[in-house]
Amino acid sequence: MRRISVIGAGQAGTLLSMALQANGFQVALYTDKTAEEILHETSPTGTAALFHRSVATELRLGCPGYDDKGVPMDALHVCFSPKIGQELVHFGSALGDAAGGAVDVRRKSYDRMVRLAELGGNIVVTSVQPDDLDDIAAGSDLTVVSTGKYGLSSLFARDARRSVYDTPQRNLAMVLVRGIPTDGTAFPNRVEGSTGVCFNLFGDAGEIFWVPFLHKSGENVWCLVFEAKPGGPFDCWADVTTVEQAFATASRLARDYAPWDWPSMRNMEPMLDDPHSWLKGRVTPSVRSGLGTTPGGRPMMSLGDTSVAYDPVAGQGAGSGIRQAGHYFDALLARGDGPFDAEWITRTFEGVYEEHIAGTYRFTNLLLEPLGKTPQRVLTACFADQRLATRFAQVFDAPPTAFPWLTERAAADRWIGEHTGRRPGAVVAAGTAKILAGQVRNTLRGSHFPRAVSA
Repeated sequence: MRRISVIGAGQAGTLLSMALQANGFQVALYTDKTAEEILHETSPTGTAALFHRSVATELRLGCPGYDDKGVPMDALHVCFSPKIGQELVHFGSALGDAAGGAVDVRRKSYDRMVRLAELGGNIVVTSVQPDDLDDIAAGSDLTVVSTGKYGLSSLFARDARRSVYDTPQRNLAMVLVRGIPTDGTAFPNRVEGSTGVCFNLFGDAGEIFWVPFLHKSGENVWCLVFEAKPGGPFDCWADVTTVEQAFATASRLARDYAPWDWPSMRNMEPMLDDPHSWLKGRVTPSVRSGLGTTPGGRPMMSLGDTSVAYDPVAGQGAGSGIRQAGHYFDALLARGDGPFDAEWITRTFEGVYEEHIAGTYRFTNLLLEPLGKTPQRVLTACFADQRLATRFAQVFDAPPTAFPWLTERAAADRWIGEHTGRRPGAVVAAGTAKILAGQVRNTLRGSHFPRAVSA
């Protein structure tokens, strides 16, 4: 029986551990907290939103789904303002087959650790230090490190060629709230009848968005996410230290900067019974090597955020880690009795990088930057034609498929023509006319985006 050591009990590490243990491997999962401590004494690690293909990977690897417990994340809607007060473009769509969900990672980690133990896996509760790694690796056929963006990730070299940034691009905060309906009646100004992701993009300030969320307790709530450009109006979280302060700050920002959504949010409440129901931080979007070594030179493999740190702006970090775990699982089973050496680790990581990570990282970073001419053309066309809006929304399930049409003019026009059967120029012209009409309404009435009505 082949022995695998996994360090880190996030959703990617616990998924791979449970799947391997159920398929003939002997797994040791190293974690600095017990399952109970993760469930009750930690904050969620983000929205952990998964679109369909990532959810399907979890199910394929033997993890139970949460469809019967949580509301679906079944639509996606975008409101884009080049600057605060200038409401320009809005469009959205039901996700159809691309729908997914956002489930509290604390619940997922707990459930998977319990199942791993039932399957005979070994859970080792200890804070693994670099000096411990040689002994762990010596007792394993393969050591996988999935400890997140910090900690042991420094043992995997940052890939300067692939990493676009060397500093955080946003200051981040997240707050869970109850009191916003989860029955499809909230945000009727978006995609009516859905519980979809509601994006608000501001060219001069950052992004704020709302995501339906299954809390660890089983309660369906909403997750409010704030991506602040440093020094901008959303960058006001430095002195926030309590759940009450976090809720007050989130409420003020939502009311002041997304008034089109506020009627659906005015009755929301903080989750005072979960003091860990919020977090703040920063992420430097970067790619690390799939191959690292222990202090003594033994090879190790990175997974999830240890491999790639995504900014949360596109909601791709959790799903990418799941897809990577699925790729590793398949490669481990296919390896048979072959060694999990440095060459195999590198080849396996490069496979998932080319297949999924590269395009996903590129798509995420595109949303952090001022929109270029081709992305503007695409968004204008989506504003004009619902078929394009639907195609764009579904890209969040498979970000690599956004290229080249999201960045290259000729490819963009082919994409527009293929999905509308119309001349691309005519579609863009129609979108431009809608934008101009919206600018007039914005000037005369002080608003353009459709407004929700009080629930």
